[in-house]
Amino acid sequence: MSLLQDVFEVMFGVAVQAVRMNYYPPCSRPDLVMGLSPHSDGSALTILQQGKGSSVGLQILKDNAWVPVQPIPNALVINIGDTIEVLTNGKYKSVEHTAVTHKEKDRLSIVTFYAPSYEIEIGPMTELADDENNNPCKYRRHNHGEYSKHYVTNKLQGKKTLDFAKILITDSS
Repeated sequence: MSLLQDVFEVMFGVAVQAVRMNYYPPCSRPDLVMGLSPHSDGSALTILQQGKGSSVGLQILKDNAWVPVQPIPNALVINIGDTIEVLTNGKYKSVEHTAVTHKEKDRLSIVTFYAPSYEIEIGPMTELADDENNNPCKYRRHNHGEYSKHYVTNKLQGKKTLDFAKILITDSS
């Protein structure tokens, strides 16, 4: 095992993996229905497999506009989650995304979430949070289980759940 693998094995402990399947039936008024509210995932990584022949349903937020992600046959979509954003001190951002319905086609997605153990305390890696190099710590250390509980008990509202870990910077002037 390489040094990097050791770091993540220690950092994540006995990792948590969860699977969710989503079925979106055809909807005569997709303009009035949200398949899934905009959100980022609380996990470290999310792996998405869209059903064969699926319609476009996944959209990501880019430059304040929703961009459809065209399904690619036999491909997986990998999303960075909030945990990676915290660990990298914001260098890698979690992806805000949503799911929409289609007027005539149904859609199936299978999603796997990979995250640290609920007992693990996480925070920015020391190599990526350094006041001397003008890269101050943007996220506090926190118990991943507490964050996960916060995530599942609050409404999905964009990246708002990530505020749980953010360090608020106040102007002292």
